[in-house]
Amino acid sequence: MRMPPIPPAELSEEQRPLDDHVRKIMSGLRTPFTSMDDSGALIGPFPVMLRFPDLARPLLDWFTSVTSGSVLPARVREVAILTIGSRYGAAYELYSHGRIALEIGLSSGVVAGLVAGQRPAELTPEETVAHDVAARLYAGAPLPGALYLAAIDAFGELGMAELVFLIAQYSSISMVLNAFDVPLPPDAE
Repeated sequence: MRMPPIPPAELSEEQRPLDDHVRKIMSGLRTPFTSMDDSGALIGPFPVMLRFPDLARPLLDWFTSVTSGSVLPARVREVAILTIGSRYGAAYELYSHGRIALEIGLSSGVVAGLVAGQRPAELTPEETVAHDVAARLYAGAPLPGALYLAAIDAFGELGMAELVFLIAQYSSISMVLNAFDVPLPPDAE
């Protein structure tokens, strides 16, 4: 762990508004995972973000703009997030979003397959498109025309854009998690 959690009592005046903002975001989300330690300090990517509030605020604003008013089904979102997390090997992302995926109805087999970097056969056609878009963009290549059109057909133009921005966002979060060697909480499998 390169940047340990910051207990609430030790937050600076510059860090406290960002900590409050993160807690507000988290309170509005399904969080079937551990996001605080025993002292009440935020864990996951948040200790890093709190140490660099000027860099983190735009990332969090981007997060809320992509997640508010989402047109993508929750399962599609989680398939894309887990696909990206598996490609980067971002352990905390896979832990937290694996739990979210299970809570919203993806089977344990599908979640395990996605976490292992596979394309589970049990994905719906829309989930398959989300997986394929995420995998292709991670590979660093343009989307083939047929895949682009399949995504537009599945999600509409706005949904396709949301999918791409979601993939970019979780690629960024994966990089933060990996660069700062963010550990898993004790309850992670």
